[in-house]
Amino acid sequence: MMNPAKISFEELRDRLAGLDVPEGNARRLIWIVPNRLGAAMTASGAFEIFLGGPELTANLPLVARHLQHDSWEPSDGGLSFSATRVLLGSATHFAAMAAVIAIELVRFDLASDEEMQRAFDQAEPIIELAIRRGALSTEALIGLLAELQLLRVGLLAVPTAKRGTVLLGWRGWTKGRDFIFGRHAIEVKATLGDASRHAFSGVHQLEPQPIADGHVEALHIMSFGLSETHEGGQTLPDLIEDLASLLNGDLPDEGAGPAQLKAMVREYGGLGATGYDHDTMKDWVAYQGKYAITFARLYSVDDPEMRLLTSSLIDQTFAVPGSVSYELQLPTLVSAFNPAANWQAEIASMVTWSID
Repeated sequence: MMNPAKISFEELRDRLAGLDVPEGNARRLIWIVPNRLGAAMTASGAFEIFLGGPELTANLPLVARHLQHDSWEPSDGGLSFSATRVLLGSATHFAAMAAVIAIELVRFDLASDEEMQRAFDQAEPIIELAIRRGALSTEALIGLLAELQLLRVGLLAVPTAKRGTVLLGWRGWTKGRDFIFGRHAIEVKATLGDASRHAFSGVHQLEPQPIADGHVEALHIMSFGLSETHEGGQTLPDLIEDLASLLNGDLPDEGAGPAQLKAMVREYGGLGATGYDHDTMKDWVAYQGKYAITFARLYSVDDPEMRLLTSSLIDQTFAVPGSVSYELQLPTLVSAFNPAANWQAEIASMVTWSID
């Protein structure tokens, strides 16, 4: 236990960084304010902040995903305690972030539950900054969920022995198109809203590109609507487990398919971005939210009724082409056959055609 009146950032950071990683479900807990404010390290090496008392409420969605109120037990066999836990990451620098958050909180009177909530409100922006370095943002999470939903349809469309080839058609964890199946290219977009309104980083995302055989790719936009739900739906860990089971035995080396999937997911978000490591993060409270599909629309870009911004239009202005980013709101019906009447059947057809 520390003396909150004399606590220093350096001392707390060094104590947290020096904690031994416990075994099993145990944690190493340091009480900064007895029974009210603590910091700990889990068996996976992740750092935690504990705020004793009734459940706290977060105002920021990313922070809310990382809060869990429960009854907790310290590793030294002490009495269990009721607290809201803030889960941070496991990299070394999170010891410093946990110390910063604790120092900010200890400035307030934490004796009453009302003051605890007020202190948490003040510290929440700092907590959000810390979390952004340790977990997928909400935008990245729903994007990954959407792409994996499409990948599942592709895997189910072919025999087990060919599923490894389908997996390689997923490119969303790299730069470029999200999926490439033969001459078909797919840009996947996801939203928590009720309309197909999506952001695009430039006109290149919606312009078909030449491919190796001299033809032009057939470009599609896959628009998903997702919603967080308590009934039905799937968590990210559950979805990855499902996909891994579909890939089991798809390669001569047993387990190579699931391992490759997890490696690709870990890289999702691009160079320098925080990824999702399934083996170490599957139990994180941040990834226990269940999401269901509210709508799914597969649009063909090669449709005269698609009213899209193009490079040729930008060339007629003084705008710098590479600087243009924008949002697009697609109608539920563009033309008689756009979007596709059955998106799953269309994806399955693209996949089977590409591997024949």
